[in-house]
Amino acid sequence: MTNNLYQIFDFIQSKSKVPYSEILKQFTTIAETTITRNLAKLQKEWKILKTKVWKNTFYEIAWKDFIIEYFNKPFFEREAKIYNFDFLANYIPNKTSFLWEKYQILKTQYLDKNILSSYDYKQNLRAIENLLIDLSFSSSKLEWNTYSYLDTEILIKYNNSAQWKTQVETQMILNHKNAIKYIIDNKKEIKLSKQDFQNIHILLWKWLLTENYLWKIRSSEVTIWGSAYTPLDNHFQLEEQFQIFLTKLNEIKNPFEQSLFILVFIPYFQIFIDINKRTSRISSNIPLIKNWLIPFSFLQITDRDYINAILAIYELNDVSLMRDLFVENYLLNMKRYS
Repeated sequence: MTNNLYQIFDFIQSKSKVPYSEILKQFTTIAETTITRNLAKLQKEWKILKTKVWKNTFYEIAWKDFIIEYFNKPFFEREAKIYNFDFLANYIPNKTSFLWEKYQILKTQYLDKNILSSYDYKQNLRAIENLLIDLSFSSSKLEWNTYSYLDTEILIKYNNSAQWKTQVETQMILNHKNAIKYIIDNKKEIKLSKQDFQNIHILLWKWLLTENYLWKIRSSEVTIWGSAYTPLDNHFQLEEQFQIFLTKLNEIKNPFEQSLFILVFIPYFQIFIDINKRTSRISSNIPLIKNWLIPFSFLQITDRDYINAILAIYELNDVSLMRDLFVENYLLNMKRYS
């Protein structure tokens, strides 16, 4: 969404129901034609509802109920969607924002605690051990891994696997741990580069995928189960889009925005033949860890909420569900790791 769209959407979201006249008064610097066009776009994308009460027109937030209702339809009954080049092209670093005013919530919480950009990874060894367990468990759980939290803790602390689990599940947990440690151990050297994303992908797929697919940008078509979205299938276009993504990612000044940007676009590209969402979840911690900020673990995010957020990105190019998951759960992470 453009900045105007974000401003209008967030203003409506802050109210229970907003008359059209109030929206015009709120955004006097935006032309009325632009406002009506943006309102129509928000309606089309299932973000807001338009209602009439006598002669008055009202707008109210829609995604909380209607986007979820939209995804309750079987994927084969939803409109087929293909890769939208404008989704990435329209994002202008440091002008466009996925977080928008929600960043102020994070910033205020950090300032209140007086720990903005001062998280000491050397002095928080216990918290880092918790992160290895939390993130390995929660990210694997989102991939239907049946390891319990206690089983995950025992595996990571004592390298003692649960005998009743499959080798694939055990390896998935260990791969997550190694990928997270890679970021923490190399926080000074690691960059938001193609090579670093590839390295994380390799660590996440060790012993789980043939070497032919490791770290390579895919050159074959992929199908996303349960979604009406079809990603790009052209290798050269994928390379090109990924490079544009990397350029914009590195231009973003706000590390929280960078983190969310990764969570949105790595799954949307489906840049690798598999393990894209896992790569995005682990890689989203790079900007946070590099900037000495508290990390993000996904521990309190439910499977259903995450799936809805991903589907909204795939099929509607809507980041609001993922944004709210990120902000709400980051605040919980602050309590756990600080």
